[in-house]
Amino acid sequence: MDWLTFIAKVVKALAWPGAFLAVFLVLRKEIPGIVRSLRKLKFKDFELDFGEAAKAVASDVKDAVPSSQQDVQLVGESRSAQLSRLAQIAEMSPRAAILEAWLLVEASAVDVIRKRTSNALTSLPGPMRLRDNLVRAELLSAKQLAIFEDLRTLRNQAVHAPEAQFTKEAVSSYIEAALSTAAYLERLAS
Repeated sequence: MDWLTFIAKVVKALAWPGAFLAVFLVLRKEIPGIVRSLRKLKFKDFELDFGEAAKAVASDVKDAVPSSQQDVQLVGESRSAQLSRLAQIAEMSPRAAILEAWLLVEASAVDVIRKRTSNALTSLPGPMRLRDNLVRAELLSAKQLAIFEDLRTLRNQAVHAPEAQFTKEAVSSYIEAALSTAAYLERLAS
């Protein structure tokens, strides 16, 4: 084997690993965002989807969001009434129930920001602006902020992935996590 053949074989052997490494180095800061935006990830026997993510968020909420014995008012109704209403909506349209649950989180975030800060909000602030205001006002811990982000991401998946399917358990987990987060924000507002 001459030197040119040897160099050609080495280059050929290193082409794909080198290309993968180059893409990884270029995208290394964006990879966490890309992974969070995946609706479904499947590799051999490992599968992560909306349901698993919703269960994980519900579990995180139990750890990071203090619960209260009182029934907090969420958009004029008690938390238990909202839970019942969302369960009825979920029977007809799981996607609509997820969106409605998220809207309660947004309404509570707007309420707490208006009551606890001097920040002026537009009449329809987007979720990113709400998150930024919650961060600036230091109203949520890092874990609670991550939950807010996870709820927002899951809501986006429900709205923007038309082929997505939602199990009853996943929707229930999402609703519970969203209501707990909204109730916590309302308690901060009062």
